[in-house]
Amino acid sequence: MNSSAQTEIRRLAEGIRHSLSLSQDKLGGDVRADAQNLLDRAEDRLGLGEDFTVVAFAGSTGSGKSSLFNAVAGLEIARVGVRRPTTSRPTACVWGEGGNDVLNWLRVPERSRTWRESALDGDDQRRLHGLILLDLPDHDSTAVEHRVESDRLVGLVDVVFWVVDPQKYADFSLHSDYLAKLAENSSNMVVVLNQIDKLSPEEQKAAVDHLRQLLNEDGLSETNVRVSSATTRDGIPELRSILADTVDSKDAAAERLLADMQAMAKRIRTELGEPVAPPDELPGASRLVETMSDAAGVEAVAQTVHDDYIRRAYRKTGYLVLAWMQRNAPDPLGAKHGQGRDELVRASVPATAKAQNSHVRLMAHELISESVATMPQAWQNDAAEAEKTSTAELSENLDSAVTAVDITRQSPGWWSLANALQIIFFVATIIGIVGVIVSALVAALGAGSLPTWCWILSIGILVIGLIGSLITSLMSKSARSRGAKDAAAEVDGKLRDAVGRVAQSSYLDPVKRVIGEHRRAFEMLS
Repeated sequence: MNSSAQTEIRRLAEGIRHSLSLSQDKLGGDVRADAQNLLDRAEDRLGLGEDFTVVAFAGSTGSGKSSLFNAVAGLEIARVGVRRPTTSRPTACVWGEGGNDVLNWLRVPERSRTWRESALDGDDQRRLHGLILLDLPDHDSTAVEHRVESDRLVGLVDVVFWVVDPQKYADFSLHSDYLAKLAENSSNMVVVLNQIDKLSPEEQKAAVDHLRQLLNEDGLSETNVRVSSATTRDGIPELRSILADTVDSKDAAAERLLADMQAMAKRIRTELGEPVAPPDELPGASRLVETMSDAAGVEAVAQTVHDDYIRRAYRKTGYLVLAWMQRNAPDPLGAKHGQGRDELVRASVPATAKAQNSHVRLMAHELISESVATMPQAWQNDAAEAEKTSTAELSENLDSAVTAVDITRQSPGWWSLANALQIIFFVATIIGIVGVIVSALVAALGAGSLPTWCWILSIGILVIGLIGSLITSLMSKSARSRGAKDAAAEVDGKLRDAVGRVAQSSYLDPVKRVIGEHRRAFEMLS
């Protein structure tokens, strides 16, 4: 057998088995039964090997199927019925030794088996060695058991030769109930227009053209069309040649199974529905994270960090007198200031309001519903159950996400530099003031006059102290503003990332697992 075909058969079989492992509500009962039957049939047929190729002649009452079977076999094997129906048993002709295992699997009665080999044949039959040819009961028989047996064997054999006659080749039931339904096996079928001896050459051409058109409409564009006559033996050598080529290739069994596997995979994929995008790829995912961030009080925490930074930075870098005057200014964290990180966060996070929780849940529900809207109901139910479990943990997960963020209250190096400069310039200001006052007192008391350089030095030191304090204060104010914004932005980003992870783990990941399971089942059958 073709190794690539067998590899593909095994791959699709694995996908089908995976689909059958899904919960009962994911696949219909008929599909499950047919899929399991196909897996069993594939295992059985592959286990029988490639030594024999099974071809069946199927046809309606009066098509001359049995006569054609005898003509191809070169023996009067099949009973040609004068009155219909004839028999519910298939008739088998085997070329070469062996084949009993295959015939037993097909459930062909032993009395209906004939081995086609004769010393008188010479090498005439050698190319057909390995062929098991079946003559099936009429598929349109009035006897139900005949139709059932014909349908069963059509589903098992490697290749089907549909034998039709000029009167009924366009029969609606033949095309709708059989040929169109086997479109996936078009390359493993041959349609034989039999009894052409009853038609003129012009009528033969018209009938073949019409039959070809009907087959194309049935989706059987790859199906070979041949003509024959069991009476005149027209077309018999061509049919034997097709049979010989089929036996030589040893691909018929694998090709039939592969076609059936592909058809079953397509059928299951139809039930599964097309895969859908995970919810975090939808536009609403970012809006959900934003809403959850609001509910978690991210802005409040960031603002508290901003205010705390400004307060602490001002105590270190502000003008000494003013900074000292604000030493008792309200702490944005109240009594919690100066304690650990958890206290800092918890003190600044407002309690999540019920309205906010409800809004988050509504947005999450709408996002998930949008994501799985095109999935079958059973999968939507799984997604809804995953969402329900996640919703119950909303408040706890949000609180855990926020309090787990590391908010380090660092003191940047420039604070120390600014503080040193403020001290230096403040001291200079005091020295300058004292110098000016002393110089003025000395002059006022008439104790003489100080050298001019004393005045210049005192005033210079005073000016340097005042200007230095002013410049340092202005630069520190700008730096404090930037630092506070950066600290708040950093915390805001960390908190939103944490909330985003909650959105993933609490809401989206459970649903994504359902969507992922659905996608995997679908793709294993692609």
